[in-house]
Amino acid sequence: MEKLIGCALVLAGCTGFAGSLCRERQERVRMLKQIRGIYEDLKYYISYQRATVLEALLKIAGKGEEPFAGAFREIYRRVWEEGENLLLVWQQQMESGLGATPLSPREKKLVYDFSACLGYMEENAQAGALDELLREAASCIEELERERKNKNKMTMSLGIAAGVLISILLL
Repeated sequence: MEKLIGCALVLAGCTGFAGSLCRERQERVRMLKQIRGIYEDLKYYISYQRATVLEALLKIAGKGEEPFAGAFREIYRRVWEEGENLLLVWQQQMESGLGATPLSPREKKLVYDFSACLGYMEENAQAGALDELLREAASCIEELERERKNKNKMTMSLGIAAGVLISILLL
């Protein structure tokens, strides 16, 4: 009886581990869509409402999407109130905010590259640079969606198969 319970627990553990890998991929997709949404909002605020980058960040922070909302509030505070360099503060806040996320280095680079948009004074040029980031984000999302569908099936199958194999070995 103990072996049977042990086998069931091993099978559940292997399946749970495979499921956690699948959830991590889903979280990456969710975060990339969130990043794309933030860039779309920034483009809107900069192009149509003629808001500065700091004002746009503060408006987006009001929506409360973590891990970005707190980072955007801190960027606004440090740049507006303390007069620090926006590019440096952006890099520091994004590195600390995205450090524990499941995003790959290429995906994190999408966020870090936003500071390149700030080199333009005119809002249309900033919006054009944001368009490039939006295209890249859409490409990453599409690629990850295709990868996720295929890999999730394989991961779950291998997780269950590994659990069954280990259970057989334990018997």
